[in-house]
Amino acid sequence: MGQAEQRAIARRVQQDLSAALETLYRDVFDQMSQETLGEGAMARLTQLILRSRDGALSPLQEAMGPSPLTHAPQDEPSRDS
Repeated sequence: MGQAEQRAIARRVQQDLSAALETLYRDVFDQMSQETLGEGAMARLTQLILRSRDGALSPLQEAMGPSPLTHAPQDEPSRDS
């Protein structure tokens, strides 16, 4: 197996994990919205979960590099010229 193939597999695994974590955190927030917590408790829990999400996803996203969907495109020569 060549290095390019290994990198592609590693990237796919990272993307799959990232997507699974996004789904998990979305489900947790959906579940929280159904609970009867006071504002203070909800705010603290939300902040804790967001910090957890950031800690789990940031290393994966940094390793994969910038997403073409979330960053502005680089300056490209105009096609009109």
